Amino acid sequence: MGLFDTFFSSVTGGSREPQKPSNIELELRRRLTVLASDEATQDTPLRYFLHWTGQVQGVGFRFTNTNLAQARALTGWVRNMEDGSVEMEIQGAPANILSHLEALHASYERMGTRFRLVDAQARAPLTNEDGFSPRY
Repeated sequence: MGLFDTFFSSVTGGSREPQKPSNIELELRRRLTVLASDEATQDTPLRYFLHWTGQVQGVGFRFTNTNLAQARALTGWVRNMEDGSVEMEIQGAPANILSHLEALHASYERMGTRFRLVDAQARAPLTNEDGFSPRY
């Protein structure tokens, strides 16, 4: 076990059990999976407003979301809220959004960082947006 893993193991009490996604996130993943597997909808851009709570500030959450989204050709934004939560809008193909969610959890799993999706709302896709960026 490396120094990094040892440190985070002590911070999390040695527990490495992955956090289970919220019911809201599970339902969103289910919808995205269905849309991604249907030839009629797999390339249709979708846009979602997502609201995250938990350990989402001070852990690089905006930075991580930005990098993951850019790597998957997703557009949108992410911002910290005064109450300690994070809001974001994300847009792209269903499979790319699903991949983003999975990669986000994988990025924080080894550190024991706990966060939950508490709201997911479909929004109308924007046609003039290019890129994904943090907002301040």
